[in-house]
Amino acid sequence: MNASTPGRLAALYAHAPAATGSPDCPPLRERRASGAWPTVPAAGLAYSPVDVAAAFFETGADCLPVAGGPATTDALWRTLCESVNELGPVQHATCTADFRQLDPAEFEEVGLCHRWAYRLVLSLWYEGARSRPLTIGETAVALYLSTTDRHATTGSVPPTVAAALRVRQVAAGARLAAPDTLVRLGADLSAEFAPGAHRPGWLYRQALPDYTRRRACFHLARADRAQPTPLLVRHDGGALAVGTTPPAPAPHTWTRTLNPEW
Repeated sequence: MNASTPGRLAALYAHAPAATGSPDCPPLRERRASGAWPTVPAAGLAYSPVDVAAAFFETGADCLPVAGGPATTDALWRTLCESVNELGPVQHATCTADFRQLDPAEFEEVGLCHRWAYRLVLSLWYEGARSRPLTIGETAVALYLSTTDRHATTGSVPPTVAAALRVRQVAAGARLAAPDTLVRLGADLSAEFAPGAHRPGWLYRQALPDYTRRRACFHLARADRAQPTPLLVRHDGGALAVGTTPPAPAPHTWTRTLNPEW
């Protein structure tokens, strides 16, 4: 393996500029009381992911861009609040029952609403913070830093087993770098293989020196977009942390993105 060791990484990060304006990271407190997903508060009530998707579909789908989704999570939240206020609890419950019968594979708008709902639920996973899945670049960095030999999982085990192994590899690798550094390296890696507006910095070449490995990890992260990754958490005070890995999303619910979606 030619992956960087944690000790070598720590030495490199000691020379990286520290993030400014970020206090010590407070403990993470999940909002979900029970079950797999937190609820979304809106108009004085708490809504499940399917409730949120149904509200978007009934009154908000025409208000949100079809291609690429809304620009910010705040736009999603505003649209949800407007939707549930317009519908009222009784009509919303009826719409949700009807929405459950629609197939996301058959109706594009249904799939989009499920993805918006999933994104909003993930954003509100923790108290006093926002969160999002790792981007393609950040996932690739986590794979690169993982100490597990991924080459042994590509052709010698069933695809479902290989996918489950990658979930654990990403979770382990994401915690080997400081969260700010993981974001920085992820943006640099994306810029190298999906050219962006900036050039990779000096730390990128030092921490991820193997071009072949970088390329392989990026293409794997981009091709395998549906597997869950740890949440990147941004506390209200500005500090970043790596959070839990959420349960695997339902089909047509989420795909990994190149750009951060806060």
